[in-house]
Amino acid sequence: MTETTYTERPTYTEQPGLSGDHDCVLCTSSVPGLTDLSARGPAARFVWDLARREDSLWVVPLGASGVAGSPHRRDQLPLWLKGDLVPVITDFSRLEPDVPTREPVHTQHVDGFGTVHILPLDAETDAEVIHRWVGEERAAFWGMNGLTQAQVTEIYAHMDTLDTHHAYLVVRNGEPVALLQTYEPAADRVGDCYDVRPGDIGIHLLLAPAGPDGGRPGWSAAVMGVLAFYVLLGLDRRRIVVDPDVRNEKAVARFLRQGFVAGPRVVLPEIDIPDVFLPEKHAQLAFLPREVAFP
Repeated sequence: MTETTYTERPTYTEQPGLSGDHDCVLCTSSVPGLTDLSARGPAARFVWDLARREDSLWVVPLGASGVAGSPHRRDQLPLWLKGDLVPVITDFSRLEPDVPTREPVHTQHVDGFGTVHILPLDAETDAEVIHRWVGEERAAFWGMNGLTQAQVTEIYAHMDTLDTHHAYLVVRNGEPVALLQTYEPAADRVGDCYDVRPGDIGIHLLLAPAGPDGGRPGWSAAVMGVLAFYVLLGLDRRRIVVDPDVRNEKAVARFLRQGFVAGPRVVLPEIDIPDVFLPEKHAQLAFLPREVAFP
């Protein structure tokens, strides 16, 4: 059996190399013609102590969490590569809730909903979940349908270099629930379509999919309430402007229920920026003054 090795990559954590064969505990294999790194391996290893459950051990190939941005997303990979194990914790008094590894720009607890963190988007760490969301048909007006995960990563890595546009991952109780983008209207195509006032800030909001049952009453209102608090009070802005597609009647109605005042319908011109083409968009402008949101 060969010694386990891995390749360092500057844009991610260590990648598993190959070790062992199909007949050993560390059995791994590559996919010829695709990669020389490990593409297949044992899903999990457990050692149960039936006399003393607290002495049981386990390990999984990546980590215990499937949530993008979680500190436990890939934290067991180095141990899995070496064939090591970690204790199975079954005493709930020893368990503590995760805290974000990134410093949130805003944290707010909402009764009956949970604790919401607004985290600066990490183009690499959050790529998988964001690519999945923006690739859905419902997000077609974001202009990223059909793009690869690498292309979406490049777009948000570029946005991170801008002073006028910012992206955030909204997390509730450790679970991603929304993508928030803020922008200076004067530096965006929407600024050509209305009279921009001092203190205006634009937002784009993409909520996580509702799931197979589709039921989550009050969910979007709770998220919007937190975002309005952060944008208007945390960033000290006077008014939010949104520009949902006029065909997205649910989104328009959602903003109006939140207290937004409908503005004119406008045609946003097409733009071509690196790796993404935003076509001409028929948008319904709506505005939320701070005195309306927080009288």
